[in-house]
Amino acid sequence: MSESGRAELVRGVEQRLEATLHAFPGLRLDPIPAALLTAPPPATRILRGGRLPGLGDHTQEVYEVTRDLWQQAGCRVNETGPADGRTLIVNDPAGYVITLTQHPGDDPVLTVASPPQQARLVDPPLLAGLVAGLALGCVGPCGAMGSMTLFPAMAGWSGPFWAWVPLYLLIGVGSVWRPETRRFGAGLLGSGALVGVMVAWVFS
Repeated sequence: MSESGRAELVRGVEQRLEATLHAFPGLRLDPIPAALLTAPPPATRILRGGRLPGLGDHTQEVYEVTRDLWQQAGCRVNETGPADGRTLIVNDPAGYVITLTQHPGDDPVLTVASPPQQARLVDPPLLAGLVAGLALGCVGPCGAMGSMTLFPAMAGWSGPFWAWVPLYLLIGVGSVWRPETRRFGAGLLGSGALVGVMVAWVFS
């Protein structure tokens, strides 16, 4: 999918999120990272959402207002519960899915999911990670050759060939930890480990 197409889906998600919040005066959203939100299948959707804290006795009214808003907009609305929690599911004709879910004892969680994104032949963040991993896996062990040239006493010692590993792990694990750079980190760890270990093993 092109960047313009993705940007359009992001706008659609944010517009529906704002419309839902504005339907009930004073409604406040505590954002939740997209990686922690639950998406309807398939998983290739853009997600935005968060908790609606402090509703108290107004929870029922928020559910009713949300239902009325999207039914009047021509959406199909279904509701389940309350056995394991109450869930309101809104299916937008354009393919967006809006959910309002509350488990016993928790604040309701409002989530808006975009229509499924078309699969891309090349995932730019993953590709960038693969290229970076290849570069680091080659340059790291090979850089040890230069240090041995400058310091002949290091010749025969295999330690320098593995000195790049802490930096590699720091960048890779740090990238995987953050949802927005997770695909880059996966590519970096995969290609860096494969190439770096092979190069270091050959020269050491």
